[in-house]
Amino acid sequence: MHAPKSGGGSTSSIRLRFDRLVAYSTNQLPLNMAALPVVLNVSHFYGEILKVPLGIMGLIFITTRVIDAVQDPVIGLISDKFTHRGPRGRLTFVALMLPLLIGGFYMLFHPPQSLFTQPGLLATWLFVALFVVHLGYAGVSISYHAHGAELTDDYNERTRVTVGREVFGLIGMTLAVVLPTYFTAQMGEHAGYVYMGLIFIPIAVLFSLPTLLWSPPSVHPPVVRENPEIHVRYFRDWLIGLAPWLGRPTRNMERSTTIKTLIPFFAPLKNRLFRRLLLVFIVNGAALGVAVSVMLFYVEHVLKGNKLQAGIILLVYFGAAAASVPLWMMLSRRFSKTAAWFIAMVLTAVSMSFGVVLGAGDFIWFMPIAIITGLGIGADYGLPPSVLADIINSDEGKDTKGDTGAYFGLWALSTKLATAIGAAGSLPVAALLGFNPSIGQYSAGALIFVYIAIPVVIKIIAALLIWYIRIEADRGSVRDELLGRRTATLG
Repeated sequence: MHAPKSGGGSTSSIRLRFDRLVAYSTNQLPLNMAALPVVLNVSHFYGEILKVPLGIMGLIFITTRVIDAVQDPVIGLISDKFTHRGPRGRLTFVALMLPLLIGGFYMLFHPPQSLFTQPGLLATWLFVALFVVHLGYAGVSISYHAHGAELTDDYNERTRVTVGREVFGLIGMTLAVVLPTYFTAQMGEHAGYVYMGLIFIPIAVLFSLPTLLWSPPSVHPPVVRENPEIHVRYFRDWLIGLAPWLGRPTRNMERSTTIKTLIPFFAPLKNRLFRRLLLVFIVNGAALGVAVSVMLFYVEHVLKGNKLQAGIILLVYFGAAAASVPLWMMLSRRFSKTAAWFIAMVLTAVSMSFGVVLGAGDFIWFMPIAIITGLGIGADYGLPPSVLADIINSDEGKDTKGDTGAYFGLWALSTKLATAIGAAGSLPVAALLGFNPSIGQYSAGALIFVYIAIPVVIKIIAALLIWYIRIEADRGSVRDELLGRRTATLG
């Protein structure tokens, strides 16, 4: 059980001052600026420039991602512990983890030159740097986002918090696209990446300070778990039911101390609305994971574009996402957050479908698709965390109500799962269908199928899920919200 909100909840519905909202939001810029190069540029830097064997590098990526996923729920629980240090306790944890994020990013792009001729030691450096940057990123992002979910209990104010935060995140992504391209063009591949690692240090410090010093405080009391045995009994019974399928004797499951150890990590899964949101979020996120993995290949081998054109597409994409903020805030107020998210899914699926008719030289015709899908990504980034904040503090959570760090730990894990599913369903499928540069295969049809058809199908599945199932604590399904309003209007 959790202590009731102080003040009868009156302070939680006050509209947040714009300057304080901006102060909270700025920290998302360095987070996103770090995230994209780790995904896109590290493999090129170490594989093409520093010549680390691809097999070893792939093993390192898989290992560090597994460690990263496992640590997320643990970090969420630690973040909850920091709520006992005051209404800005989670930001104290952010401040402690920020040096790891900055140091790990710098390490990634500035390995010692003495290691360049020793692939084994260079691979070890890559592993350590990835481990540090993943740990720092998880620690900062989970506690930072959990604090954001506790700034207000008002339905619409939560959307202002998450969408405002993602505006700075999209600016960070834009910098992550522009800076590597500019620095490598001006200074060469190696020096350009080193300088990117250096420039990240002052940017991260500059944009994290407003959050750490002037962010609004949490309106929630410290997280207190007074009866953890409730979680234990719930999941023990659930796992006992699975015991025959897992090949484990029931009596061993009943006696397992491992269950008691793992329960706090997964207690938020008792919340059925959270489970539904995770399902939709992972399915929808897999579409983005597929598209991101092959986008540059699509531009180069289908549209026959160059690197400059690819950069322009990315800038238009993220620029449209940032510009879409007022649209999604308006629609979420007019209908509901999930209804606005549904509209974004449909727009994205329809616009991407037109990509099947494009070919060499159709760069200009691709720009409207980039704009509309960019609008959709604005909803994908801004609305789901706001829905999550509503769910965390709803009565559906029962004894997990208010365990914000634990929820965001699982949320971070699901984000990585969606990306992994997308990556696993893109390049291997493209290779199977005839796009495999390593053996000289460049099938445009394979890229069109992977970049267009697969994400569109996944988006349609996500849209159908969110249309029929109720996710929001105080709202019906998207079908009920839209058709109910339409019926009321016609009546």
